[in-house]
Amino acid sequence: MVVRSWSLRTQLLSALNIPLILLAAVYLTYDFRREMSERTREKWVALDEEAKTILPAIVEIRGHGRTAIQDYVDAVCSRMKSQDSPGHHIAVILDGEILQAQAHHRASSSMVTAMRQAATAPRRMAWAGKREIIVGSHGDGGTTVLISEDVRSLKRSVWRHLGRRVVGFLLLMAVVGGVINFVVLRMVTVPIGRLVETVRQLAAGQLGARVESKGSAEFEFLGREINQLSEALQTADRYRSMQMRRAREIQQHVLPRSDSFERIVLASAFFPADEVGGDYYDVIELADGSTLLCIADVSGHGVAAAMLALLLRSLLHAAVEETTELPDVMRRINRRFVEASLPGDFATVMLVRFSSRMDCLEYVSAGHEACWIIGQDGDPMELASTGLILGIDLAATWDVVRRPFAREDWLVLLTDGVTETLSESGELFGAGRVVDLLRECRAAPMEDAAGRIRAALSEFRGQRKPTDDVTVVIAAALTAYDRPASVRVQPQSEGGR
Repeated sequence: MVVRSWSLRTQLLSALNIPLILLAAVYLTYDFRREMSERTREKWVALDEEAKTILPAIVEIRGHGRTAIQDYVDAVCSRMKSQDSPGHHIAVILDGEILQAQAHHRASSSMVTAMRQAATAPRRMAWAGKREIIVGSHGDGGTTVLISEDVRSLKRSVWRHLGRRVVGFLLLMAVVGGVINFVVLRMVTVPIGRLVETVRQLAAGQLGARVESKGSAEFEFLGREINQLSEALQTADRYRSMQMRRAREIQQHVLPRSDSFERIVLASAFFPADEVGGDYYDVIELADGSTLLCIADVSGHGVAAAMLALLLRSLLHAAVEETTELPDVMRRINRRFVEASLPGDFATVMLVRFSSRMDCLEYVSAGHEACWIIGQDGDPMELASTGLILGIDLAATWDVVRRPFAREDWLVLLTDGVTETLSESGELFGAGRVVDLLRECRAAPMEDAAGRIRAALSEFRGQRKPTDDVTVVIAAALTAYDRPASVRVQPQSEGGR
C-alpha cells in the first residue's frame, strides 16, 4: 500500500492552525467552566438571600398556624414567573414538618430530598429526577427555608454570554490566523512551489527549465543550484544525444547498404526499441560463389546490446575469412564471443548460405527465432533452431540443415521482437500471426512486404511502447526479379512512440 505524504503547504497550515484551534477550544472550555462557576455561586448567593428574606416573615406568621404559612409560601412562589426563575420552588421545614409551595406543582418528597442534598453539597446542586437544581437555604432555630431553581436556565444564560465572546474570539483568531497563514504561504510555500514545479519539469524531460526564486537567502540558494543542475543536465543530454546519434549512424552504416548484390535481392526493416539496438543482419558474398546471410539478436537492447552486435559482426567477418563451413563459422564466433562478453550475455544467431546456383540453401541456427521459406503459393517452410545459443558453452556444436530454394521463393528472417510484440492488453503477436501475415504479404511486391509487417506490428502494439528490437529481412534469388535492387525500410527508433 502506497502512503502519500502531505504537501508542505498542508503540513504548514496544519502546524499553524491546529494549535490555534486547540488553543481556542481549551480557552473556551476554561472560560465556560469559569463563567459557570461564577454564575452558580452568584445564583446560590441570591437564593440564600431570598431564603433569608422569607424566613423572618415565616417566623412572624408561625403563630397563625400552618395554613397561613402555606398561603404565604404559595403567594411568594406564584409571583416568581418561569421565564425569570425557571424551576423556582420553596420548601419550609418547621420542627421536622415540611411545607412545599403548590403554585407550580413541583411539590414532592423526592424534590425535598434533592433540595436538602443540594443545600449541603459544595456546589449547592443536585439531581431532582431528570432535572438538575441549585438550592439556596437559611435556617433559624427549628425553621429552615429551602429555595431551588433549574440549572438549565443558568447554563443557557452562560451559553448566551459565552456565544458573544466566542464570536469575538473567533473573529480575532481568524484575523490573526489569516495574517500568519498568508505570511507563511507567501514566504515559504510559494517559493517552494516554484522549486517543485521546476523539478517536475526536469523530471518530465524539460531540461533547461529555470526557476526564479525570490524570498529568503536559502530559497535563492536552492534556486541557483537547481538552475545550475538544469543547465548541467541540458548540456549532458545534448552530449548524450550527439553520441547516441553518432552510435545510431555507425550501426546503420554497418548494415547492408549495397544497391546491388550479385546473386540476391534484399528487403529489410530494422527498428530498435531504443536509439540503438542489439539486432544485427548482414549479407556477405563469399569467394566460392555462394552468398551468406546472417541475422542475430543479442540479449537486451540499447547501447550494451549494440556493442555486442558490432562484436558479432567483427567475429563473423573474421570467421568467414578462415572458413565457409557454417558449423565451423558458428564455433569460431561462439568461442570468441564467450571470451569477449560478460557472464549472462548471450546471442541467437542464424547463418544461411545460398549455393552458387541459388537452387538450395543450408543453414545453422544458434537458438534463433524460427524463420521461414515462403513459396510462391504462400506455404511456409519453417527453419527451426539447430543448436545452443551463443555465449553459453565453449564446446557447443551445430547441425547443418539443407533445404531446396526455388527461384520464386522468399527467405524470411526475423528476430523474436516480431513474435513477442505485446498489445496494450498484454497479448503476444505470436508466430501464428506472423505466418498469416507472410501469406498475405506473399502476394505483394517483396519491396513492400517488410514495411507491411512493420505497420501490422505497430497497429497491434497500439500505444504500448516497444520492449524489444524488431528486425525483418526478406531475401530472394536475383533471377526472380527484373531489376537488381536492395530495398530497406528506413530504420528508426520507436522508443519515443
